[in-house]
Amino acid sequence: MSRCIVILPFLVFMISSIVFGNLASEPSGMEVGLRYGGGERIPGRFDGDLKQFSSTFSPLIASDVNLSGGRSTNLYEGFVRFLLDSRSRVGFVVGRNDWQMLHLTEVTSDFYYTKLRSEIYSYHFLGMYYFNVPVFRNWEWENGLGGGFTSADWNVRGYSAGGGLPPDTQYFNQKGRLRGSGLAYRVETAINHRLYENTFFQLGLGYHYVAIDKFSGNYNGETSSFYIRADGRVGVVDDTRIIDATVSSAQTFRRLDMNSGSWVLYFSVFQRFLD
Repeated sequence: MSRCIVILPFLVFMISSIVFGNLASEPSGMEVGLRYGGGERIPGRFDGDLKQFSSTFSPLIASDVNLSGGRSTNLYEGFVRFLLDSRSRVGFVVGRNDWQMLHLTEVTSDFYYTKLRSEIYSYHFLGMYYFNVPVFRNWEWENGLGGGFTSADWNVRGYSAGGGLPPDTQYFNQKGRLRGSGLAYRVETAINHRLYENTFFQLGLGYHYVAIDKFSGNYNGETSSFYIRADGRVGVVDDTRIIDATVSSAQTFRRLDMNSGSWVLYFSVFQRFLD
């Protein structure tokens, strides 16, 4: 709730700036564009928590976990911006951010093997403020910052196998579709080059950060979430059985959150419309 209190005044400022910007004597207008970017995600607490994954919460069973992938990202966006004056703009960005496939494998001391493949992607809506500085003739230096809201999908596919040698080996499919929502933040800097009278090409670098406090959805036919136990182990637990799991293991649980940032190198093409 505190993060929402921070972001809402910012959005109110953006909207009010658009409304009152026309009162200024400076030229007014708008810019509309598309953007594509590729980047590198910075591993953080989310990755550290997943490395503590366990298919069982029994303290008598040890496990070894390997986590790979999920580092590169792809960004797709559309944006509209309103000129407050010759240098300042406010606008809105709508986009999608895709992660590289994330792979997790686990081997336990009771001879079970688990392999999970995660597809994670998010949608975002941002309010932004930009400041432009002319550099030389048809070149501009642009800086922007803002924030907004994000919704992420986490799709899991895989299997677990073990329990003995064939034909006594047990095999379990793993299938999940989880979703979470939270806040997103952006800081960026770019160089704009005028291609035609009001058409621009942009090359920039941005830092995109998302903060999602929990994921929930369907996992193997049950409404479930990823939970973190007090000893740090992470696993999928049916939401309706979390109380039983707490009592039986004498542990407290909290839902796995995602706080993750990525650096993105992007290029954009946009059209400027002046009044």
